[in-house]
Amino acid sequence: MPKRYRSEEHELTGEYEHSIEPRHGPHKAGSPGGTCSRFPSRHFMVEDASCGADNLEIDGFNTFTHARCPWASTAPCRCGRHSLHIDSLIVAVDGACPGNGTPHATKSAGGVFFARGSPENLAFRVADKPGYPHTSQRAELSAAIVAIKISEKYIYNGGQWDCEDCPTPCAVAHLVIKSDSAYLVNGMTAHVEKWRQNGWRTAKGTEVKNRDLWTKLDDRVRSLYANTGVAIDFWLVPRDQNREADNLANFGLEIPGK
Repeated sequence: MPKRYRSEEHELTGEYEHSIEPRHGPHKAGSPGGTCSRFPSRHFMVEDASCGADNLEIDGFNTFTHARCPWASTAPCRCGRHSLHIDSLIVAVDGACPGNGTPHATKSAGGVFFARGSPENLAFRVADKPGYPHTSQRAELSAAIVAIKISEKYIYNGGQWDCEDCPTPCAVAHLVIKSDSAYLVNGMTAHVEKWRQNGWRTAKGTEVKNRDLWTKLDDRVRSLYANTGVAIDFWLVPRDQNREADNLANFGLEIPGK
C-alpha cells in the first residue's frame, strides 16, 4: 500500500475488495515508467480502475494540479477531491498566433497553466527569430518547452506538496503536459523517436519542420529522464478543456515583443 499522508480532516474510507484505496488518500506513486507516453495510460482504462478516464486532474492544496490515482474511489471525499498522486504534476500549455499561416502572422505567444492562483502560471511572447515566421505550432512547442523548464525545480527538489511525513522533499516523478495540439502531442508520443533516429527527417525524407524546437524539447525530456527517471507524458484534450492555457496565451500576445 502507498504511504499515507496526514489529512485527518478528510474522509478516509475505502471500497475495494483487493486494493482498499481511500476516497481521499494523497500518496506517492513514483514514475509510471518510460517517458513520452500518451496520457492517460492503459492503467486508467483497465476494468478494475473504477474511475476510468473521469476526473483525471485533481486540484492540490498548494496551487498545483495532480494526476488522479487510477484506483481512486468513484466517490470523492467531502472536500470534493479524489485520491491523487502527490509526486505528479499536470501542466496545461497552449500557443496563439493571429493570422497563423498568412503573411499577417507577425507575433505569437504561449500560455502555461499550473492551477488557479498558481504563481507559476505564465503568459509570454515568443521571441522573433530570423528565418522562422511566427506560427501556432511554434508557439505550442515553445509553451511545452517553457512548462518543462519551470517544472524542473519540482522534478529535482520537490515543493509541489507539503509532505509532513517525508524526511526529504517529495520530488515530481510524473509530469503530464496537457495540450489541445495534436501536432505537439502526436509528435512527442508517436514521431519524435523516429525523427531523431532518421537524422530529423520524416518518412518522406524531408527535414522535420520546426526542427530547432523539436530537438530542444526532445533533448530536455530525455535529459531529465536520464538524470532523474521522471516520466514526462503528453495529454491531448479538446480545446474547450484547455481554456486556462488558451487565455494565458492570448494574454501573452499583448506583452511587448523583443
